[in-house]
Amino acid sequence: MNERNHGGGLAERLRFDPAEGIVIREPPGVGCGYWTGGHKVTYDRSSGRFVLFYRERHPLERGRGRRCQVAVGEDGINFTDVWEADREQFAADSIEVGHVVRHDEDEWRLYVSYEMAGTSIWRIDMMSAPHPSRFAAQACRAVLQPGHFGLRYIKDPWIIRQPDGAYHLYAAVPARTGPVLKQGVIGIGAEDATVLARSEDGVYFETLEYVYEAAGDGSWHGHRGRLDGMFPFAGGWVGTFSGGRTMFDNYEEPCGLLAGPSPSEMRRVDTGGPWIAGPYGYVRYVFGTPVDDRVFFYYEYARADGSHDLRASVV
Repeated sequence: MNERNHGGGLAERLRFDPAEGIVIREPPGVGCGYWTGGHKVTYDRSSGRFVLFYRERHPLERGRGRRCQVAVGEDGINFTDVWEADREQFAADSIEVGHVVRHDEDEWRLYVSYEMAGTSIWRIDMMSAPHPSRFAAQACRAVLQPGHFGLRYIKDPWIIRQPDGAYHLYAAVPARTGPVLKQGVIGIGAEDATVLARSEDGVYFETLEYVYEAAGDGSWHGHRGRLDGMFPFAGGWVGTFSGGRTMFDNYEEPCGLLAGPSPSEMRRVDTGGPWIAGPYGYVRYVFGTPVDDRVFFYYEYARADGSHDLRASVV
């Protein structure tokens, strides 16, 4: 089976209808800009529990990412909130994506991105605690500062722990290719890209490696290059990404699919357009969590009124 057909087969095996998903968190208000999402979910095999991070976002004029929460559940659908923090506790203008992972038997960690108040600078911090209910925003420490790498921002982290315990942290950064000037005409450039930061201890990340970038063309995924997650499946790996053709797609991003034999050898799967979409807009931050013979997909879903709820679909 060639790669394209194999990828197409994976796309059909994993496809779900987002409108049929189960709403696990409601939006914080009615109308455009009221979103619940920015999420990642970890399944902890040692305890048999799911740990969910999500943020609540308000319209731009009402403070954007105002609050984030951590919730715990046993079935991947029903979650109980155990921790929360607001933007003031981070000294932030807005909070975005975070990911809770288990470091060892006695320690959990939360990696979270936020915009430092009054700076337009997005960075990634880490905090640790013996249980997800005991994180303290005041005790967080910066682990990835964009200025250290000559970047304007670094945000939306998610983690893949390696067999030896090392951390592979994926994050969104500015694209390397900007607008193109040709014969006096300026063409729109790619918006962002995804980098991989490696660390043995999850605290010190010395380098960033570009691993996924937008095509920089007029295709439905040509403007954006944010990987939202990857997981092992059917003897290989599957990933989801947020695409986009215009700047507007920064808010309603179409979801695409990648596949490959390993996380370092991923290619876009040609699905003839966005892989998953809803009737009122695209779905954002599609994140797959495999558990035995099922994959739990979590995603921001656009409602008819313009708000976004957080849903789960099980394949």
